[in-house]
Amino acid sequence: MPPAQGAAVGHPDDASSRARRRRPTNLGHRSLMENSKRRARAWPRGKRAAPDLAWLELAARQALETRDNVAAIPESGCANALFPARHTDTPAHGDRQLAVVQDVLARLAGCSGDNGLVAHGLLQHLLARRGGEAARIGRSEAYGLEGLNQRLSAGMGETGDAMRAGDFIGFMLNRYGPARLLGLARELAAGLPLDAASRMATGHPAAMLELQWAHSLPRDSLSHGMRAFGRWILAMLRPYWALCLLLAGGLLIQAFYAMLMPIWLHRLFDHGITPHRTDVVEQTLALLAGGFLVSACAGIAVDLGVSTLGPRALNDVRERAFDRLLALSFRHLGRYKSTTLVSRLTSDMHAIESATISIIPSMALKLVMALGALAAAVALDWHMALATVLLFGASMWAPRRLTQYAVLATHARKSTESRLTAFIKETIQMLPVIRALDISGHRREQHRTHLQALRTAARRHHLLGELTGRMTGFALSGAQMAVIALGAMLALHGTVSSGVVVAYIGLLLELGSAANGIAEQLSGLIHALSCWQRIESLLQGPIDSSTDAPALPKPVGEPISRVSLSDVSFSYAGDRLDLDGVSLETPLPRRIALVGPSGSGKSTVLNLMSRTYDAISGGIAFDGIDIRDLDSRALKSAIAMVNQDNTLFDGSIRYNIRLGRLSAGDTEVEQAARTAEIHDFILSLPQGYDTEVGEGGRLLSGGQRQRIVIARAILRDPQILLLDEATASLDAEAEVAISRTLAHIGARRTVLSVTHRLASCPAMDLICVFRNGRLAETGTHDELLQRRGTYHDLWEKQSQIEIAESGKGADITLQGLRRIPLFAATPAEDLERIQGRLRVVEVQAGSVLIEEGSRAGNFYIIARGEVESSVRTSTGAAGVMEILEIGDFFGEFALLEDVPHPTTCRARLPCLLLSISREDLQDVASLDHSSAEQSAMERAIAATLDRRLDAKLARTLEERGRGSARMPRGPAG
Repeated sequence: MPPAQGAAVGHPDDASSRARRRRPTNLGHRSLMENSKRRARAWPRGKRAAPDLAWLELAARQALETRDNVAAIPESGCANALFPARHTDTPAHGDRQLAVVQDVLARLAGCSGDNGLVAHGLLQHLLARRGGEAARIGRSEAYGLEGLNQRLSAGMGETGDAMRAGDFIGFMLNRYGPARLLGLARELAAGLPLDAASRMATGHPAAMLELQWAHSLPRDSLSHGMRAFGRWILAMLRPYWALCLLLAGGLLIQAFYAMLMPIWLHRLFDHGITPHRTDVVEQTLALLAGGFLVSACAGIAVDLGVSTLGPRALNDVRERAFDRLLALSFRHLGRYKSTTLVSRLTSDMHAIESATISIIPSMALKLVMALGALAAAVALDWHMALATVLLFGASMWAPRRLTQYAVLATHARKSTESRLTAFIKETIQMLPVIRALDISGHRREQHRTHLQALRTAARRHHLLGELTGRMTGFALSGAQMAVIALGAMLALHGTVSSGVVVAYIGLLLELGSAANGIAEQLSGLIHALSCWQRIESLLQGPIDSSTDAPALPKPVGEPISRVSLSDVSFSYAGDRLDLDGVSLETPLPRRIALVGPSGSGKSTVLNLMSRTYDAISGGIAFDGIDIRDLDSRALKSAIAMVNQDNTLFDGSIRYNIRLGRLSAGDTEVEQAARTAEIHDFILSLPQGYDTEVGEGGRLLSGGQRQRIVIARAILRDPQILLLDEATASLDAEAEVAISRTLAHIGARRTVLSVTHRLASCPAMDLICVFRNGRLAETGTHDELLQRRGTYHDLWEKQSQIEIAESGKGADITLQGLRRIPLFAATPAEDLERIQGRLRVVEVQAGSVLIEEGSRAGNFYIIARGEVESSVRTSTGAAGVMEILEIGDFFGEFALLEDVPHPTTCRARLPCLLLSISREDLQDVASLDHSSAEQSAMERAIAATLDRRLDAKLARTLEERGRGSARMPRGPAG
């Protein structure tokens, strides 16, 4: 009996059910896309489905009404005959099945009309689940929803479209549930485009659904076995076919000698030694000696050829891999740690080179020699040859399952090693923070955990690798003994001569040596196979769209006179929109400031304009031409970007500046340095422009590195200069100097500047204020202040803080102190005393100001920079709660004795802080007396404490629920 309507049989979001999903076999759904124009008439609304399709109607209803796992629906009376797991439908039968699904959709969604994507996808989803398999595809196949919908609606589906549609519908049911899927079907049936229908049904554009769908899929499962690896090796060697033929000739000579040796031994015993014929003995010995010399020369030639061929072919592969790496999308690369990327293009590639130079030629030689020995065996006696083939074949076939496990174990070890390498690199980079937080013990425990995982993975890797070769060796030894025993029995019965048996012993030794050699090389080949799979999984990622030239690229205007953003939306990870429907049009050249809270989308606009990423909906246009249609090289030449990350390339100062325009001469490089106001400093160095900057530019200060980056941008002579917090990572003095330089070089060109400091905004031609991924307001400084919106609030908070021209001093007005809730009710005379007790503290990025659980005794106000407030989750990782900016405060819990601070506060950027100690504040505000002012302050502190403790609890629960899963995110701004 089928379950009652609405019975829950397993939630589709269950992790174990997702883990069991596998790619289905071909269910013959391609035929279901034929004659789709007749499907709406096949089953009029309200008409009961034919009895043999009752199961399908029940499954469709249950999937769309109960969010249940339709795979668990019991079989109806004729279901086995109707829906076997590998059933291939006739076109007529496919139409009937599709009509049932359309009918159920029409009745439940309350609509009539075309539903190509939803109907075909739901049918494939149900059929796949009926076969006990889910319609899983690879992540690289999750693309092109709009085209998929159009093809299925027109009945012109291509190979694989049905499976992709089925997987997408399964994702929709899991992520959004039946109600929203029915809403999507309803909007599509009404004739809306897929993007509009998606927004109406789910609140997200179709491109974001596509991103979420892709992230729900596992990385493409590379069923790359030895055959695929072999095809890849052959493709790699194809350009060197002539050298490969010479190597093959050398291998054949060696194999031919190995094949002839047993025959010559048979001749030596039966026709020379036994009848005492000296001439035959001498001829045979001469043949053996001559064959040995020829075979030895051929072996040396093979070694020379392989040592030449291998590195040349692998260098070609390395070059193609590096080219591919440069073209991969940032979203794909963001899923890998830098150490993993380095490992896959170095140590993994080295393992493949070793296999190509040493392992594969050796195995090929052994294989050819074994085949030659078998040919000689057939020539000597076919009975014993047949026994040899069967027994040796069985001995090589027996450990095949063990080989598969060995491949997986090798892959697991490499992954574990990559994680350990990344952990060690992170520890070295974060050593100052680790010591400041006093978490060395915690990091040791994490290191032990990594070592334990590596020990387990290495033990399994070595054990399975060695067992694979050893089991093969045992099986081969058994086969040899069996064949020798058979030869002895045949000789006793006079079927074969003793010379044949002696020759067979030589053949068996040759075969055994070849087979053992192959078995011994298996572990190395398995390791190379695993490394190749890891490289392939990286390089098969999607290409960055900005590297694809349009079919007919359009020139970039000189000058660019207008920029427009039209309903631009974007998401880094697919879990939320980082930009949501941003529209803006403005003439150029202008100085434009992008401001707003951290994470509001400011930096994302610059990333889209520079085509670091492309919008998922909407577009950006210069002079009315979408930037995706412009010549990419010309576009990149017209734009230069300076951000807060001023890392340099390892090389000279001249080299780093010239990277802005590689064709520039020394005079142009030096002129750019003069404009960036670093020429005199460079000349003061002993080697001048040829001075090496060190790894990442570590031999220079932050301000010096930033000026070199600015000189590089100036050398490009861009029409548009993008500044993404260009001075945020500098100390206060360097920030003031760099800001003057940037103001000078941006005077005659378009400048888009992302900044948290609003002091430079009054001089801007246009200010764009972002909040939660949306463009909240635009206008000049005076216009925005009059509107009293988001910009007004930010300005009021920051304008009360004054920073000295040197960048070293700071102060806050009494009105600014009054805006802090703790001091809202403090008398004016006490505020003046508090103002007088404030001291300026300058800290570097990464400095820990307050540690979670500590009873710190200082209260801080941020005059410059950013501070990150975080909590330690159950996994030991830091979960960021909020980013505190200019005018914000922290450390208020220090004003109450014996109250541990609930969060860790760490400087994200170099900061200038105003600080007052608990003792000074108690002395000023008389906190040790029960005055009215004390009560008001304590109430304000308690309210803030409650708010932040609640935020900490919510964040901790969120982190625990999310587990270790992380998606790549973009920049904070």
